[in-house]
Formats: sequence, C-alpha cells, structure tokens
Amino acid sequence: MKVPCGSRLAVLLSILKHLFERDTSQKVVVFFSTCDAVDFHHSLLSEFHFSTNPQTKERVIQMFLGCQTFRLHGNMEHEGRRSTFQAFKTEKYALLLSTHVSTRGLDFPKVQCIIQYDSPREANEYVHRVGRTTRLGERGESLLFLQPVEIDYLQDLEKHGVSLAEYPLLKVLDNFTLHGQNKQVKKSVFIDLHPWVLCLQKPKMKELARKGFCSWVRAYRAHRGDLKRVFMIKKLHLGHVAKSFVLKQQPSLVGQSFQKQNKKRKRFEKKSGISKKRKVARVT
Repeated sequence: MKVPCGSRLAVLLSILKHLFERDTSQKVVVFFSTCDAVDFHHSLLSEFHFSTNPQTKERVIQMFLGCQTFRLHGNMEHEGRRSTFQAFKTEKYALLLSTHVSTRGLDFPKVQCIIQYDSPREANEYVHRVGRTTRLGERGESLLFLQPVEIDYLQDLEKHGVSLAEYPLLKVLDNFTLHGQNKQVKKSVFIDLHPWVLCLQKPKMKELARKGFCSWVRAYRAHRGDLKRVFMIKKLHLGHVAKSFVLKQQPSLVGQSFQKQNKKRKRFEKKSGISKKRKVARVT
C-alpha cells in the first residue's frame, strides 16, 4: 500500500476502523520499528475519541475503536510482556501494537490481519510475520505500508517469492460517511486529500510523539545492505514524518544539531583564521 508520509497515521486509523467494523471477532497485529513508536500509538489509540456529528449539538462522542488495545515490545518488563501475550491470546476482538519482539517464538491464534506499518529490515522477517495469519490452514490478510520513495522495496520482496497486490484504500475511505457531506461529492483521487483522512485530527501527545519520531528516524537510518538504497533518510521530508506523529513542527535531532553546530564552528573558525593557524601549527 503506497501512502504519503504525512497521511500514514490517518490511513492507519481508517483501515483499523474498517477492519473492526467489518468483523466483530477481529484480531489484528500492527508492527512498528521501535518501542517508542509502539508506546505513542498505543496511548493515542487508547485515548482517541471520535465525534460522529462534529457540527451539531447532538454529536455523539465515542471511542474511535471499540476493541481492546494492547502493546508489546522489548522495553517492557518480562511479566508485562507475558500478561499482554496471554490477554491478547484469549481475546476475540483485539488489537496488538508490537515491535519485532512478538515474532520471536510467540504464537497468537485467530489473528485475521497483520499490518506492517514500518517495513521489516529483511524479507524473510516479512514472510515470518505474514505467516501468522495462515496457521492451521486459516486464511488471513496482510498489509504493508510503503511511502512513494520506498516502492523499490517490492523488488526485494519479489526476489524472495513475495508478490503483493494494491490495497483498494480509496474505496474503503469512500465508504466512510461524514456529517454534512453531499453524497454526490466528487471522489478524491489522492489519499492525503480525502475528506475522511482530513477529518482525523488527533489530540496532541507531544512528549510521546517526540520520542516516537526521534526513534523512528534512528531506526530508518539503521537499514543495511541493499535496503539502504531504498530506505534513505535524505529522500524523506522530515516535516511530513513529524506530521505522522501528530507534531506540528519537526523535533530537533541530536545528530542534526551536532552537525549544524559543527558547521557553525567551522564557519566561525574560517572567518577568524583559527583553522589556518591550526594548519600552520601542525606543519611547524
């Protein structure tokens, strides 16, 4: 699924709402690249209320998702991971937000859909995650989020025998009704301009969002091998990445701050002649 960076969160919420309204016995697992990203999205989904009639006094405020929402990652205490595993395993209508920790020997029965919000770093990891929906001969769905600049990742998957079809996202979005929207309104061609996507304005959770953003950027930079040419941080608009974490402005990154300070120092030294003095001193 090709999704513009700034629309990723709204699209994720739209798909989750579609899945859980479609089936009352739905179990879904969403994979993220970092623990901080899991914490942010878990807190957001646990608290996000949605108004069914935002422009009237009769509006109804309700939870956006009516299912139990769990989180699972490596920074949690062992007992916390164990209790989460058992709780999600026994639930019939639940959502699990996780890092790759849940791919390590844990078996979740009756999972109908796997959503890979962040791409796995290896194709075999992708196959392993997807396999969770087809165990014991049962059928399931798997969705992969890709930004337009990451589309070459599909070539790497094809080398491992994985072939994907485009998800009919706009068709799903068009099925959601908005209060006051004319039924004859022209359908949106672009995901990021779709009325349903634009209506999903989330509450601010600044600190969790900042940590999630910074850890996501670090994880993105950590791609190795052939995937490094696909997932290149310089191809991204970090302001749009920040938007996907409900941040109005891009948080400062330690590495970038250091680089800027280093450039300023070099410019200052060049103007003041300090660098020349150092070179002379080394020669002498």
